[in-house]
Amino acid sequence: MLRALFTLLALSLPATAQTVPDQATAKRELFDTRGAQVVATAHDFLTEADFATLQALPKVAQLKYYGAMAAHPPSGLQSERTQGAFNFHSVEAARAAALRTCGRGCVIVADIVPRGYRPGRSLTLNQDASRAVDGRDFRRAGPNATLAISEETGAWALGDGGSAALATCAARGARDCVVAVSR
Repeated sequence: MLRALFTLLALSLPATAQTVPDQATAKRELFDTRGAQVVATAHDFLTEADFATLQALPKVAQLKYYGAMAAHPPSGLQSERTQGAFNFHSVEAARAAALRTCGRGCVIVADIVPRGYRPGRSLTLNQDASRAVDGRDFRRAGPNATLAISEETGAWALGDGGSAALATCAARGARDCVVAVSR
């Protein structure tokens, strides 16, 4: 009876939960961590000066990918309503966070993505988590090194095993932590 229950549970898990990449596979999927670029989105309310401001952001601010900026069209780019969300695990999550903080009527005016970004990779992590997977931090996490992430908040954590990584990720205020990379 118990064996049948565990088999049913295992078969009902989403495919992504069953196919967590190892560190070597993850490193091949991730983008270079040495910088980000701004991809501005054209809107009628944005001026040439606004576009210049958006393009200059990487030179004046340490923006981490994946990020997005949202603005309220009637208020313009240079307003208190303009909000950014940075260091998320996907463009979609960053956009959702930026729109949520900007409020009703806001639109995305820019995405912050890795240099050389191309959509469609099977794994995307924020810049800091990508560095951790690519570097010594992952190996130092222990013989069962695991990375857990929160798509909603951008939080992430390393741990020696899935339970440890998930608990540390949740302790950072995230409610949607999942294992993303495991040794």
